[in-house]
Parts: sequence; C-alpha cells; structure tokens
Amino acid sequence: MESISRHAVTTNIPSIEGLPDNRNDWPRNAEQSFSEVLRELDRWSRENGCPMITNSWIAEEAVRQSW
Repeated sequence: MESISRHAVTTNIPSIEGLPDNRNDWPRNAEQSFSEVLRELDRWSRENGCPMITNSWIAEEAVRQSW
C-alpha cells in the first residue's frame, strides 16, 4: 500500500546572474572569452570576404548568453 506524505518544498530559487551591462565591469575570464570569440569572428570574416561591422556585437551577445 502506498502512503502519501508531504515533502518539504524549497523556496530558495537560484538567482540568474548575468554579466554587467558595461563590458569594462566584466570579470577577466568573460572578457577573455569575448576577445577569443571576436578574434575568431574577425578571422572568419576576413577569410570569407564578409564585413566585420557587427562582429563585436555578436561576440558580446554570444558571451552574455553563454555566461
């Protein structure tokens, strides 16, 4: 026979922390990740004759979403 009992429900919800709005306030490893992504995007753009105008924005968004 099954018994039903109450379980303690945790009310602590983990907070989702993101990177600060200003990139100058990012932790060192986030800034390093940004630089690596930007370098790779710029390399790809050069090799494929594509404009690099949005690479910085794309790199920042990639780091923000993966952080």
